[in-house]
Amino acid sequence: MKTFSQLLLLGLVLQACFADHRVDVGLPKEYEACCGLQPVDFKHSNGSIYMPNVFTPNGDGINDLFYPFISDEILEVQGFTILSASGDTVIFSRPTVLYDRLNEFAWNGLRRDGTLYRGRFKYGMRVISKDFKLRLLEGEACSVLCEPGTKELKAKKGCFYPSQAGDSGKAGKVDSTLTNKETDCLK
Repeated sequence: MKTFSQLLLLGLVLQACFADHRVDVGLPKEYEACCGLQPVDFKHSNGSIYMPNVFTPNGDGINDLFYPFISDEILEVQGFTILSASGDTVIFSRPTVLYDRLNEFAWNGLRRDGTLYRGRFKYGMRVISKDFKLRLLEGEACSVLCEPGTKELKAKKGCFYPSQAGDSGKAGKVDSTLTNKETDCLK
């Protein structure tokens, strides 16, 4: 009986050693207000603008840059500015958005000191249509870092990513039939 008890104890110890110790981490607090609170499609004159409400600046080439997606009827985006969630700190700004140089004119998630921003932020810009009408556009979105607990944002209703920007007839609008293409980031 003593041998059986020792074998049983040894078995339990070995099972504990080889057990999968993954802990299901909940959504980090910084991301709780992400997705679904703000509109992502905006009309202006005859044009349209799509602003994703979440992006993942991890350098994998998928949803790394935050910028407005515009239709052909939009002439220019000016004063593109990213502010902290409270709106008291400018994190990023560009006088205009040059679409042939997005790596310089879109926000890559970095603060001015070179660290990655995490969580909710505010954005603002002036949008000029080809018929020279001006619209001020403001909203909120989230910079999501690739970290445990963010997997629920992968399929959360109301989360729209840069990779879901429409093209051709849907330019400047979200195309919710497209996937967010995130395979490795949101865990």
